[in-house]
Amino acid sequence: MKPILRKLLLVLIIISFILSCAKEEKQQSAPQQIINELPHLKFISLDGTATSTRNIETPLVLILFFADCDHCQREAQEIQKNLGLFKGKNIQFISAEEIPVIQKFSVDYGLNNEPNVKFGKAESVDVYMNFGSIPTPAIYVYSAEKRLVKSFKGETPVAEIAGAFR
Repeated sequence: MKPILRKLLLVLIIISFILSCAKEEKQQSAPQQIINELPHLKFISLDGTATSTRNIETPLVLILFFADCDHCQREAQEIQKNLGLFKGKNIQFISAEEIPVIQKFSVDYGLNNEPNVKFGKAESVDVYMNFGSIPTPAIYVYSAEKRLVKSFKGETPVAEIAGAFR
């Protein structure tokens, strides 16, 4: 009886070894998924082009703002003064206000002709569906790999925003 138990035990060990090797092989063959943590917020660029935050080049600073918000105005002033901190990074301002209001804000704060700074209009409901209830400005920093690095609620020192890329 003992030899039968030994053989049975040996067969079970061999089967479990074969199954464990087969499982490892399957896991290795699965393609690695690319993670994109950018929300799918649809918006209209100032030139009238419909797009999504998923289409913006990264690394990225995404800023949700209102033109009449004094915190947003000061944030825009500080970004304009410190654009050198954002070299090689894109800055996308998005507001739920009308295009002419957003355009005026971009001009008033000297950001309209900066190649790495863009503006757009999104619907309030779309902003809420993607970000929930947020204060303005709401600032989100995304890496080149489209992963959220850090988010800031309200007026934030520009050096702290730029420092999130390190």
